[in-house]
Amino acid sequence: MEGPVTESEVRAIIARWGELHDLQAGLSAFLPFIAKTGFYLEFAGKRWEGYEGFEQHQIEKRQFFDELHETIDMRIIPDADATRAWSLTHWNASYRPDGSPRSRQIRTAIEHDWEFRRDPASGLAFMQGHTVTKFQYVQGFAPDDVQEYDPHLDPRHGRIRSQS
Repeated sequence: MEGPVTESEVRAIIARWGELHDLQAGLSAFLPFIAKTGFYLEFAGKRWEGYEGFEQHQIEKRQFFDELHETIDMRIIPDADATRAWSLTHWNASYRPDGSPRSRQIRTAIEHDWEFRRDPASGLAFMQGHTVTKFQYVQGFAPDDVQEYDPHLDPRHGRIRSQS
């Protein structure tokens, strides 16, 4: 296939991204649709680059379980060079604070800016990377126990009203 990455390709990649994160999949599951070179993730002043960076991100996220990524809204701008997309996702997860006998839940609203390209050799669409541009906890579901910096558990992120 030639031309810009299509809306249906973008939607499929973002959906698969969320599904695999819910399963806590490792790098190999993501390889079919992430960039071979120049892959990146950015969030709260932290940047993970390449496959090594992606694996580090996945290791950091292993403290979360019962994850659910639900994409609520998406806007896509096709372009011959790089198709861009914006999405709003609800991310709910449980985690167990150090030394706690009980798990806690976090609920968030996350906005992403995504970048997609097409491999000229194979014609396949892939994700170059994404940046989290907004990360807010739903009121009553923010952490209060951060010991080491983790952007996923940063109590300085904004709060949003409870959502039905």
